[in-house]
Order: sequence, then C-alpha cells, then structure tokens
Amino acid sequence: MSYYKTAPLLGLALILAACDPAARNDAVLQGRQSSQTQTDTSHAETGAYTCPMHPHYISDDPQGSCPICGMDLVPVKESGSSTSSGTGDILYYKNPMGLPDTSPVPKKDSMGMDYIPVYESEKQSGGVSVSPEMIQTMGIRTALVSTSDFTQSLRAFGTVEPNTRLESMVASRLEGWISGLSVRAEGDIVRRGQRLYSIYTPELIAAQKDYLASLQIGNARRIASVRQRLLSKGMQTNLVDRLTETRELVETVPIYAESAGVVTALMVRDGDYLKPGDAVMELQAYDKVWVIASVPESDLPAMRIGNTAQLKFESAPDAARTGTVDYIYPTIDVKTRTARVRISVDNVSGSLRPGAYADITFEAGLSETPPTTQLSVPSQAVLRDSRGAHVIIALGEGRFEPRAIEIGTSIGGRTEVLLGLKSGERIVASGQFMLDSEANLREGLSKLSEPTSGFDSSTALSDLPIDGGTLSQIDHMVDTALYFHEALIDGYSIDPSFLDPTLTLIENLKIRFTGSRLMPILDAAERAIYGAKDNPTGSPLASELSTLMTALDPWLTQGAPAHYKTEGLIFYSDDETGRLWLQDGGLPANPYSNANAQVIPWPDPMRPASAGETP
Repeated sequence: MSYYKTAPLLGLALILAACDPAARNDAVLQGRQSSQTQTDTSHAETGAYTCPMHPHYISDDPQGSCPICGMDLVPVKESGSSTSSGTGDILYYKNPMGLPDTSPVPKKDSMGMDYIPVYESEKQSGGVSVSPEMIQTMGIRTALVSTSDFTQSLRAFGTVEPNTRLESMVASRLEGWISGLSVRAEGDIVRRGQRLYSIYTPELIAAQKDYLASLQIGNARRIASVRQRLLSKGMQTNLVDRLTETRELVETVPIYAESAGVVTALMVRDGDYLKPGDAVMELQAYDKVWVIASVPESDLPAMRIGNTAQLKFESAPDAARTGTVDYIYPTIDVKTRTARVRISVDNVSGSLRPGAYADITFEAGLSETPPTTQLSVPSQAVLRDSRGAHVIIALGEGRFEPRAIEIGTSIGGRTEVLLGLKSGERIVASGQFMLDSEANLREGLSKLSEPTSGFDSSTALSDLPIDGGTLSQIDHMVDTALYFHEALIDGYSIDPSFLDPTLTLIENLKIRFTGSRLMPILDAAERAIYGAKDNPTGSPLASELSTLMTALDPWLTQGAPAHYKTEGLIFYSDDETGRLWLQDGGLPANPYSNANAQVIPWPDPMRPASAGETP
C-alpha cells in the first residue's frame, strides 16, 4: 500500500489498463495477425497507402481518403506504419487517457483518440516505452541528477510570545497600608523611576526616628547603620537625604518602579495592607519578543542556534523582518511530531503582540564547518512503496525504467541520494507515477477485473467481488485520507491536482458498483475530496477529512478490515468529538484538536483480503 508525502499516490497503475489472461491471449493472437497482415501488404504491394492519423487503415487507392477522419492517404513506409516505439507483436491496445480499458483490436475512445498499441518488446522489458505524443500528454518532465550543499530554506509557522527575561515582579519590602496607587489596571504602562504607590508604615517611621536621634548624637557609625536600614526597607536615597536635611519625618513613603514594562497583573488596591514579600504587580517589557516556531521533526537536523530567520506578520506588516534562533527546545511533541524553536526578535515599536501569527523561513543547514555537497534529486521525483525508494530513469528515445535508490535527508524540495544514481543521469521529475505504474503493470503486479453489474443493496460489503486490482482502486480513497492527515499534522497545504487520479477512479468504481452498498460510500467520499480541492489547508481541510472518514468507516470496518490491519494502519477517534482518522503506525497525532485519541480495534473475525482474491 502506498501513501502521500508531497506527491500523489503511487498506485496510479490502476488508471492504466490490464487485461485478464484470456483477453490477453486473444490480444496476442489478433495482434500477430494484424501485424503480419500489414507487413505482408507493405511488402507485397508497393502501392499501399494509410491514414496519417489512423495507421491501422490500409488501402491500395492512392486517391483514397480515410473513412474515419476523411484525411488523404499517404504511402506506407517500409518500416511499417506504427508510430509507437515498441517492436514485435502487438499484444493489446490501451486507452490513450489511462482509463482502465483495453482492446484486442484497434479502436477509438469517446473523444476520438486512437488506443495505443502495447508491443511484446515492451512487455518483456522491465521498463516502459512511450511515444513522444504520449510524453507530452502525460506531462512528463525530466531533471538531471546533481549535487547540492543542502543549505536551503525551511518553512515553518509560529506565534509571538513574551520574552520572559524581561518579566519583573514588584513586591513589598515593608509592612503597612497602601495609598496613592498610580497604577489602576492591567495594561497600564510603567516607566522606569515612576512612582507606583505610597505606603504608610509604622516600622519605617520608627526607623526614621532612630535615624534622627543618631544625627543628634553625631555617632557616625550609628548614622551609617540606620541609614542603610532605611534604604534596605525601600526608602529612596533622595528621601533619606531630605530627612537628613529637614529633620522632618516622612509619614508615607513613595515606592518607585525599578524597571519599565506593561502591567500584566495587579494584586492590590488603595487601602490594602501589605507585609514584606507580598506581590504588588507584575510587569512585562516588550522591547524584545520571542517567536516560537513549530518545526517538523524531519527538519531538525538542519536547525542550529544562530540560524537567521525571515519573518512575516499578518498583524504587523511593518514589524521586524529578521530574527535569530537562540534556543532549540530539547523535546518533541509526540502528537504533532514537531519541535519548538525559539527566535529572538526586536520589537522597539511594540507592534508585535503575543499570540500573533508568524510565517517563518529559516536559512537552514548552517554549521561551524562548510557544508559538503551531496548528490540529490527533486523530492517529488522519489517514489516510495513497499520496495523502498526508487526513481524513474529516462534512458532516451522514449524509454524509461525504475531504479531502486537509497536516500538521506530532504531539505528545501531536494532529497539526498546515497546510493543508486550518478551525477548527470536524467530522472523523471513529473509524470513518473504513471510510468512507475506502467512498469508495475508490465511485471504483472496488478490486474483490473472486468466491469461487473447486477448488485443490489442486500449484498454485504464483505461479499462484493473485490479482487486485488479493485481493492487497490478503493485504497486510493484511504491513501487520500492519510494524505489529508499528514498535511494537517505537518502544517502544509495539499495539492488539489494530486486528488484528480482518485476522483477518476471513483467515477469508474461508481459505474461498476451501481446499486451496491459501496455506492453511497463512493458518493460521500467523492464529495469530501472535491470539497478538499477548495479547502486545502487548516480547519476546512480537517472538516473534509472528517467527512471522508465518516464515508469510509463502513468499508474499513465491514469491507476489508483485515487488509488494513495487515498494512499496519491504525484507526483512531477524537475523544471529545468522535471524529475519525487513520495513521500508518506510530503514536497518535490528532489532526482535529489536542484531545486524547481512542484506538478503534479492527473487527475480528475478519474477512481475508489478499491481493489476488476473487470471492
């Protein structure tokens, strides 16, 4: 079973046609007869003519026209009239748009496009040959294997939080009653040196009297000792100096702010009685703030303290645009599989407010030593399935073949290649899924069953005639649910174009299973996937995932639960909302909320669902 990462499903083999053994034998026989007939005609009659658009039509009339399209006929070349790059006998003809339909004889689809011949040489090869026209139709793009230093940009998201280093607490050093409180509410701005409140304290009045008595006596040691006691009790130096000069008691002592900030908590009111150590208020300065970024676990190897981060704030477009990583938290969230990275950002203007959303781009891959270059390919070119990682090699002249590789780190859209490729080789970067599927088809790894009909709603899901090929088609919907879950957990938007193959397969399944219990599942899943194309991220995508999982629930638990248990999938529900999701093993990662996850056990006894089974 294959899964999404940053590309569509690898199971697009199901879009390409395959025929059953009997039909394939007929195709071989008729292909040989057709090939032999055309060869005999071209050699026996030098005046053979054919249609440029329909080369299977042969005529000896030089003035004739094609009965299909009306084009003038052209002479048949000695090398044959086929435009395909294959050689040998024609085995069968496949749908030009990749739909699950084959024919033992030449034919056209509903759009008037000719079916493509599949030759014996293509079947025997481990790769696949594709005509130039089909290369263009399939959107195949190639890229060279090259080296990269992996000093790439990494994208992340985060929120603004207060810098706790700039947090301070105002506490009482005296015992007494508050009066003249100048700070009245949370949010008031306090400047350094500002009077906060006054306090009437008999203890300090007694100390002042002791100080005045010491001045009268003139004992310098005694004067210094009592003066220090006044200062330690919170009396300001200027007040002690005034007391020394005027010899008049200060009955209410003003208390001044030793640091600046915004009041985040106020614990007292005028008239409150304080004891030493009682909290009066909390202050928080915002000249510097922290941005806490959530970085995927896979990107942590590239993070370093000192990395530069480029920041964008929707709530403050003119705020500071750069920051520096000053701390990487030592733990990883077991639910989201992300780590927290702290970025220090200047905020002299005060426009960055705690809780604000930040779009972050890291200049990753920095270290004390220069980065070493590594062989790499575009990440989208790497295919992953039960065989491991592999790519499609472009051999030239329309020939392609899969090759197993060993991969390393993926950063900035490129993946490190450890084994299997050489610099300068050309690989397929787009359209490789169809080519890989075609190669799998050549190896006989999957076949599609013939369309069936005559179902009614009384047939249980477990009793439907689901063979390996059909099960793989249905698995596309399950893979789509896994793709949505991963996008929500990793914080990226899905690519709507990746959903098109699944929607195509759903349409085919709906034709084959009209009237069955599978039909409402297909309808509901189709609506959810179409909805996700318009809502590719965030809570709207989570809603579509919930809808899709609700649709798939009957199939997962009643159709082929043994198949999904064997594949290692785990079925979860949100403890608070009951919404469902699937995971490919690992610890539970709730895509909906921070609520706990409940494992839904696969039903037992379960119906076996092997790849080649036909009930």
